[in-house]
Amino acid sequence: MIDWHSILLKYGVSVENTEEVMISCPFHEDRRESCALNLEKGVWICFAGCGQGGLKGFIKEYSGKSWDAINADIQEEELDLNWDFLDEIIVEEEPQTYEEPEGLEDVPSNHWIYERGFNKSTIERWDCRTNKYLDFMIPVKNIDNEVLGWIARRRNAIPKYMYSKGFAKAKTLFGINQILDTNKIYLVEGALDCMWLNQHGYSSLAILGASISRKQVELISSLRPSEVVLSLDNDAAGQKGIDKATVDMNSRFLLSYLRLPKNYKDVQEIRNIETLHKVIKNTTIF
Repeated sequence: MIDWHSILLKYGVSVENTEEVMISCPFHEDRRESCALNLEKGVWICFAGCGQGGLKGFIKEYSGKSWDAINADIQEEELDLNWDFLDEIIVEEEPQTYEEPEGLEDVPSNHWIYERGFNKSTIERWDCRTNKYLDFMIPVKNIDNEVLGWIARRRNAIPKYMYSKGFAKAKTLFGINQILDTNKIYLVEGALDCMWLNQHGYSSLAILGASISRKQVELISSLRPSEVVLSLDNDAAGQKGIDKATVDMNSRFLLSYLRLPKNYKDVQEIRNIETLHKVIKNTTIF
């Protein structure tokens, strides 16, 4: 059995010698522990979305060293380790089941989410709640209205979004249970973007990131939209996402994209409704 505890300590990752531990993720500024390491299975996952995989890859990325350098370090410590069978380690994806967060309450009338322009009707329609930290808790549902997991949108924390354990965000489309019509669908990155467009009468789906997956393309195809409007964030990651989506989707749908003004990062930042409608009309066909 691999002595992952000793190896992690060797590289400065302080962990208890137990089967599974939670640590602050070293790959993003983490104010709450969001990274799980399983020392028995030799795998890790960051629930904030940094990634997942084998602990061998975790150590390589964390240390910035090559495999040869890591092996040399291990030999110096005379640790019993055979890397060979770990070269192609595959992490089995967890099923799309969820554990409902404890202590959820109704969103209070003075919650910060209202400062972003959302109304009570929208919050109730999407079954949103708050936790003990006053994070905005959003359930993710499939087309049959079954809950697949939860998103915690945090106000003053990095990362802003956290996802519940076991939730495979690349296998679902946020908002698919709330689709208004399938004639024209606006594709956005974040859950709040999706809810914002929905509140103002636009059918929207969120891919929960900047890069669309093959499964998400299949889910969109099942809706048979007449047009898909790419409305990703106005940054480098969003542009890469648009480029990838264009390749993956251009042969399937009539595809267009929104031209966001430079002073807006995403559609949810457009609080003036007249401006929002004007921007949404400014689409360009690929």
